[in-house]
Amino acid sequence: MPGRISLAIGLWTTSQTLGYVSLAGQFIDSDWKLHRRMLNFMMVSSPHSENALSEAISASLTDWSMKDKLFTITLDNDCSSHDIYSANLRDHLSNKNDLSLKGQLFVVRCYAHILNAVAQDVIASIHGVIYNIRESIKFIKASPNREERFAELALQLEIPSTKTLCLDVTTQWNTTYLMLLAALDYKQAFTQLETCDDNYNEAPSAEDWKRVEAACNYLRLLYDSAHSIMAAGNPTSNIFFHEAWKLQLELANASGHGDPVFSIIANDMHERFDKYWKDCNLVLAVAVVMDPRFKMKLVEFSYSKIYGVEAAKYVKVVNDSVHELFKDYVAQPLPLTPAYAEHGATNSAAANGNNTHATQASTGDGLLDFDMYLSEIATSQPSKSELEQYLDESLTPRIQEFDILNWWKLNTLKFPTLSRMARDILAIPMSMSTNGTSIFSAGTGSRMLDDYRSSLRPEIVEALVCAKDWLPYTTAAPDAPGSGLLKVE
Repeated sequence: MPGRISLAIGLWTTSQTLGYVSLAGQFIDSDWKLHRRMLNFMMVSSPHSENALSEAISASLTDWSMKDKLFTITLDNDCSSHDIYSANLRDHLSNKNDLSLKGQLFVVRCYAHILNAVAQDVIASIHGVIYNIRESIKFIKASPNREERFAELALQLEIPSTKTLCLDVTTQWNTTYLMLLAALDYKQAFTQLETCDDNYNEAPSAEDWKRVEAACNYLRLLYDSAHSIMAAGNPTSNIFFHEAWKLQLELANASGHGDPVFSIIANDMHERFDKYWKDCNLVLAVAVVMDPRFKMKLVEFSYSKIYGVEAAKYVKVVNDSVHELFKDYVAQPLPLTPAYAEHGATNSAAANGNNTHATQASTGDGLLDFDMYLSEIATSQPSKSELEQYLDESLTPRIQEFDILNWWKLNTLKFPTLSRMARDILAIPMSMSTNGTSIFSAGTGSRMLDDYRSSLRPEIVEALVCAKDWLPYTTAAPDAPGSGLLKVE
């Protein structure tokens, strides 16, 4: 692992109310591939206690000899406890690690968690209407005759929708959104059904439908943002700024909606999301600066939309942070790559200007004054740093299939120090959800171990969880005996 590692911390409970902490490490390897691996899955007496969590992280880093490699920590906890966690983790671990930017980037909050938390708030605000819609769909689906009657009503009312009415899964808010969206199209049919069927009396009122419309209007923003993240497969940290700043702007603007039904929902959403934005916009912005398609330009553009006349001071915070972080990396010794090691002696001699042969050659051609002139220019106009050179270059064209990790791989020799900084920043896990898991249920607080795993000894649970994560990446020799017998379920 050539760079540093960022941790994603998950909290688990069992049916016996025991607590477990999962620690997954995310990093970019020497071939510029992003990885996330389970480091430990350990039982902790009280995982929600910040002291216990700090000790678990510290013990895990020691076990893996990673005490000096820790970069950031991502938590999927709720808003109220986040400040406590942040302060305690910084204090407990800063003695053992040189935290970048005085720990400002150290604790990251899960983007999936904030999307889900905001969505759950919206759903809770109209839970009465959602109950009526669920009961209405159950009533219609209870018999084929009712389904046919409802379809006839939709035809008579000339409802153009092709959406299918279906019940939601309460643990997946996206299914609730899709249920409400479909029901909204058929609101006239529900009202009509109540007048012609004495057994049905669950139709929402006109005011209820207005609340559903407002909820769907804003749930769509969260739904689209979640899908953009999932479309990335293994997302690097740079893509999250795009989603977060657009959501922050949309919710801020929606708070001033003329209709109180809409503005009340938007206000509540913005109040919660704004806490996330204030806490994490710096790390999100620093990450997008490492994207050669956007650099500081997108930060300047988006902040002008969000902050208006005050944008400059917020842009300055990001710009200063990027430069300060780069200074930290400049101060670290640069590892020699094979190319540098091979040509290191000749390159350093040429760079330092101490090559006696070069001096004799230049003095013999009658251009001694020219050499003095070059020397004066070099001292009066120092060369640009890698960071300044990177930021001053024109933006890379925005193409659909752009591979940011491959871009940095190809530009490592051009930006040897900056590429090390980019490697660490792009590996920050902005979301706890992983490839193959649903973002719509990820990061919503403590998760439950099933009864089977809850009954096992802690070391067996850890072995099962870690082995399941590690075995798919195990490479066996083609002719190794028994290599075809391993099956991971």
